[in-house]
Amino acid sequence: MEETMWIIRWIISAFVILIILGFALQNQEQMVSVRVLTWQSPNLPLYLFLYVAFAAGVLIWALISALNIIKLKGDVHKLQRDNRRVTDELNRLRNVNIEEEETVEIEEKSKNRPKIKPQV
Repeated sequence: MEETMWIIRWIISAFVILIILGFALQNQEQMVSVRVLTWQSPNLPLYLFLYVAFAAGVLIWALISALNIIKLKGDVHKLQRDNRRVTDELNRLRNVNIEEEETVEIEEKSKNRPKIKPQV
């Protein structure tokens, strides 16, 4: 199956490249000038501006996606650390003997009891 997938990918890629090349060749004569604030470009083919705009969009998308991936990896790392901590605590509680548990409960109750001073 993988042998045929790379062939299909190459065929689709070649088809897309041919469409893009055909678009560029059909629009060679159409010259435009773009004004951004006070800067004005020289007359260049329309397809050049379209390709530059597309490339800028792809680069911005890639940058935002990379930042999002970094944030998500940080979140995953934090959740894995929290999961390890909770799992360790759960394992520790599973391994506590019943006598130890009673001793711990008695000690906690005695800590919370108010201290009474003996009267002399």
